[in-house]
Amino acid sequence: MGMWGGSGAAGWSTGIGGQAQGGGRHGRGSDGWDDTELGKVYDARVIRRILPYLRPYRFQTGVAFAAMTVAAFSNFLQPLLIGFTVTAGIQGNENLVIKLLVVMAIMAGISWLAAFVQQVTVNWIGNRLLLKLRSDMYDHMQSLSLSFYDKMEVGRMISRLTSDVTVMQDLLTNGSLNFALDIVGLAIVIVVLLTRDWQLALVTFAVVPPLLLIMVWWSSHAKRAFVDVRIKVSALYGTLAENLSGVRAIQSMSREGENIRRFDALNQENRNANIWAGLLAAAIMPIIELAIAIATASVIVVGGMRALNAAQVDVALLLGVLTAFTLYIGRFFDPIRDLVLQYTMVQRAMAGAERVFEVLDTPPHITDKPDAFELEEVQGRVDFDHVNFHYVPGVPVLRDFDLHVEPGETIALVGHTGAGKTTITSLISRGYDVTGGAIRIDGHDIRDLKRRSLTRHMGVVLQNPYLFSGAIRENIIYGRPDATQEEVEAAAKAVGAHEFITRLERGYDTILQQRGQNFSVGERQLISFARAILASPRVLVLDEATAYVDTQTEVIIQRALRELLKNRTSFVIAHRLSTIREANRIVVLDQGTIVEIGSHDELMAQNGVYANLYHMTYETEMAAKKEASLGEDEAFARRRRGELTPQSSPGA
Repeated sequence: MGMWGGSGAAGWSTGIGGQAQGGGRHGRGSDGWDDTELGKVYDARVIRRILPYLRPYRFQTGVAFAAMTVAAFSNFLQPLLIGFTVTAGIQGNENLVIKLLVVMAIMAGISWLAAFVQQVTVNWIGNRLLLKLRSDMYDHMQSLSLSFYDKMEVGRMISRLTSDVTVMQDLLTNGSLNFALDIVGLAIVIVVLLTRDWQLALVTFAVVPPLLLIMVWWSSHAKRAFVDVRIKVSALYGTLAENLSGVRAIQSMSREGENIRRFDALNQENRNANIWAGLLAAAIMPIIELAIAIATASVIVVGGMRALNAAQVDVALLLGVLTAFTLYIGRFFDPIRDLVLQYTMVQRAMAGAERVFEVLDTPPHITDKPDAFELEEVQGRVDFDHVNFHYVPGVPVLRDFDLHVEPGETIALVGHTGAGKTTITSLISRGYDVTGGAIRIDGHDIRDLKRRSLTRHMGVVLQNPYLFSGAIRENIIYGRPDATQEEVEAAAKAVGAHEFITRLERGYDTILQQRGQNFSVGERQLISFARAILASPRVLVLDEATAYVDTQTEVIIQRALRELLKNRTSFVIAHRLSTIREANRIVVLDQGTIVEIGSHDELMAQNGVYANLYHMTYETEMAAKKEASLGEDEAFARRRRGELTPQSSPGA
């Protein structure tokens, strides 16, 4: 950006080419959010925040829980009935065997039906919870202030809106019900085993203490592994979002190879972290299977020794009990296996829920006062009353900025990069709040107004206009969705965009690619002008709106600007001579203060800062235009004679 630029390029928050910097990768970022916490297995504060989301679905949740309980009883009582059937079969009681088989078939049907009802209900609740959570997150993100997005990485926001919300949904639906199912099933198994044969039950339970010790050791390592996965995924998302957004800068500086190398390094770190976490998750399963085998063998050995040592043994009853026990041992460890798997899932879900609520609890820095009122009509008077502002405390950007603008007046803001030009335009729309003084619209302090009513009367056109994917018409009506086709065409004609749009095969229905990259810079700018004029703003901000257009396109845009600025209070940041000279007043800024103010002729007569900037910038620009209009040979000859300065080459 040139000397007259309004703002610098956005910083690479995850490092040049995508490597995360500082705490953003290994702890708290500059925003203070922490992505390294895995979460507790149970966090009462998070649960209290979650419950209101389930409250509208109390009935459905009750149905799902009842179905889960019926399924658990039907499923976990099956081994007991099988044991009774074995005993009855050995004793030759055919009628009892048939009755038991019928009961087991009925219970299997009940179990299937209950599981079906549970899954359907859970999915019904889960999809609505997902919709609600993501809608709340998106709505809140839209309300957050510009100062928040100055620090927050887009990749981290996407991660919270997608993966964190998804794991939170899993916790609220399948996770919580499966956890309850496992607890109920484990309780049923323990009660049945103790009532059937407490000695064999104790033999079965003997493997639990060493298994718990192993799981405590495993969980500590698993927690660190899943924290590492979270860090690597966050860094990968941040790098991906940043590199895709900055792909043009990357390609223009031939950074593809280096960025690919750095992305591959992050991707490999992510892969390695996931492999290690997967290995830990896989390692616990064989240990549980080994516990099942040891418990089964122990029960069979103890049962066999009891049969050998006892004088009189009811073989049929013993075989029935052993059959039930061997089946129940698998059922006993199934919930334990599930609880182990859900342990880290619950931790991730708790952490995800905490991060979701961290976003929802982030207050917008710009909020309406309780007694803020609607700004119905605007004349366009803008007063800056001794405004002070800083982004970082102790580093002032504006100092005692005092300016009074009449309705319909065009103010050009000029000065070196960093002088505070773009900051002024951001403060007008209350993108930030002043740290001293006040800004008034028609005599009303903008902090006393409802911000949406303020921005409804304002229009902003940036040097690189942001166009959205979709049709040209959709982009033009973005600020006025109810506009008619006639109004759209009238706005396009007013700024000179109608002619090139109608030459397109699909006219106003032509689809813009991402950011409108299938159109030239000038065409994109004209579309943004049409969008601004259709919204009929009373206060207009143009931030380097002609910075990237060629001389021929500038002529078209200047005509559009005259129409756009007509009868509107306008603030123009520009480095083009034609735009500056047509302003009512030019405000010259230096380090956040007004050093000169007046018309072009008045400031040139003062021979001060503005005149110096003019001679350094505008005369070079005019010489470049003059040389660009000459043939190569004539331009070279004139340079030899000293009629053209060496630096004034075409395109300078």
